Amino acid sequence: VFAVAFRDRAHGIAVGGDYRPDQTSPRASAVTGDGGRSWRQSATPPPAYRSGVTWLPYSRTAALAVGPTGTDLTLNGGRTWRTVDPGSYDTVDCTPDLGCWAAGEKGRVARLGF
Repeated sequence: VFAVAFRDRAHGIAVGGDYRPDQTSPRASAVTGDGGRSWRQSATPPPAYRSGVTWLPYSRTAALAVGPTGTDLTLNGGRTWRTVDPGSYDTVDCTPDLGCWAAGEKGRVARLGF
């Protein structure tokens, strides 16, 4: 696990996986609904290692995960993910005005539009 985000006291998402290039990560994400006492693997995780995760503001189900091989979106609380951008980022956070910002290697910073 490389990153964890909670939208409230009970609901959280954890992401990670094998950070080595060209390695699949079939267990790259998990979700909890009981404050972290138990975790379930995502049915369809991100396809590879992810280093950052954040919930989208004002959503009970949408979140973003980022990593060296792309950005993924979940619309169902982390149960399934789909890649929305192939760009490389290491960290991500969203602000209450619905702005999501990601940063990565070589000082790359971007506002993600969703």
